[in-house]
Amino acid sequence: MNSTRQKTRGEKVSRRQFFEWGIYVIAGFFSILLGVPLVGYFLSVIFRPGVEQWVPVTTLDRIDVLTPTEYAVAFERRDVLRSYEEMRGVFVIRKGNDILAFTNVCTHMHCSVRWLDYRQQIVCPCHGGVYDRWGQLAGGPPPNSLPLYATKVEGNVLYVANRQIFRV
Repeated sequence: MNSTRQKTRGEKVSRRQFFEWGIYVIAGFFSILLGVPLVGYFLSVIFRPGVEQWVPVTTLDRIDVLTPTEYAVAFERRDVLRSYEEMRGVFVIRKGNDILAFTNVCTHMHCSVRWLDYRQQIVCPCHGGVYDRWGQLAGGPPPNSLPLYATKVEGNVLYVANRQIFRV
């Protein structure tokens, strides 16, 4: 005789089968309950267009030719529940006729870098990354120079955008 039993119409479902199917139904319900919002969140992050923001940094007369000056800028960010300000550090310096605004975050391990006047270099304290005054990589483990921010000048004010331009 066959070891697996075939059910016939009218045969009762055992208690064990009832609870097994009940667990499957409950697990499926909670999977859908948790899964749909998670999938929606991740898809919204992927397909939501970023809004370009321009924020004022400083006036042109305060930008130095020899020393990069660090400024704090705040970009408005929105998440699912609220909006908030994201603070970023920006180094600003003149290079010829150009004005460079670059991030204060090392490209190696994302530590905050700082200008050391006595060395005339920007240094990362975490792993010894070294950049020149214009944010160009000079040595250490970082793979790239410091990314530039998109800039524009209106009147006498320098503005930076919330997008970075990676150097080659």
